[in-house]
Amino acid sequence: MGKIYLQMYSFMDGTMNDSRENLRLAAEMGYDGVELFGPLLAIPAEELKSLLDEYHLEPISMHAPTSDMVEQLIPLANALDMKFIGIGMETMLNDDAVHAFAGKLNRLGKACAENGLTLTYHNHTQEFLPCEDKKVIDILMEETDPKYVSFELDAGWCAAAGFDPLALVEQYSGRIKLIHVKESDRVIGPQQPIDFGSVPKDEKGMPVLPEELKRQMEEMDKTNCVAGKGLVDWKVLKETADRHGCQAYIVEREYAPEGKRLEYLQADLDYYRTQI
Repeated sequence: MGKIYLQMYSFMDGTMNDSRENLRLAAEMGYDGVELFGPLLAIPAEELKSLLDEYHLEPISMHAPTSDMVEQLIPLANALDMKFIGIGMETMLNDDAVHAFAGKLNRLGKACAENGLTLTYHNHTQEFLPCEDKKVIDILMEETDPKYVSFELDAGWCAAAGFDPLALVEQYSGRIKLIHVKESDRVIGPQQPIDFGSVPKDEKGMPVLPEELKRQMEEMDKTNCVAGKGLVDWKVLKETADRHGCQAYIVEREYAPEGKRLEYLQADLDYYRTQI
């Protein structure tokens, strides 16, 4: 499969909170590089670059905590010689919000391009909800400028929403620059977006989710099954995505049984490296 990167969100299960140690673990497992997320972004650039160099990890991309933080993270991305900076999720509660966010992506993408970066937007299932007579993902693709905005296709969430990631890659040739390599074992359909703006925050500004919502999200995450046991034909998808301009493949794991996260992340890497 060539280089395989790891989205560092994959460690965010509440049991492995030492972000520096997680970089060492990613390297030890054999990942070629990482997509940065969360606490890692708070480490000073010089120290973070030193850690990445020490572990021989290429920082291909990062996910800004929110779209409003993209521009302030551009200096860090440049200091680490990154190619991409991404937005992991945006709450779009109605059609007007979808159109407005497309405009925001264009503005942010232009700022990134002016600094040598490519902006990407990463989907969940909500992007496959209807928007007028199309899907949300269609509006975002059609109303953003390819010079400034690219996409990071989460193939697992796409399949869980009931849509074919292969068809999306072919339909929007050249727009999908990154793919999240994730398995989903069943279709749950497009889920309604969560209004995180109405969720209480802790002293660090992180959302404190109500127990019912937390359980709902945990059940969604459990669609993320063992590598090779899901809905996506990865060999065909990779061959097609390579032809249509995809530049990197990034493993992301939402779910693993308690105490087995490292085992699952290693199994993910081994499967994709040897079988695809």
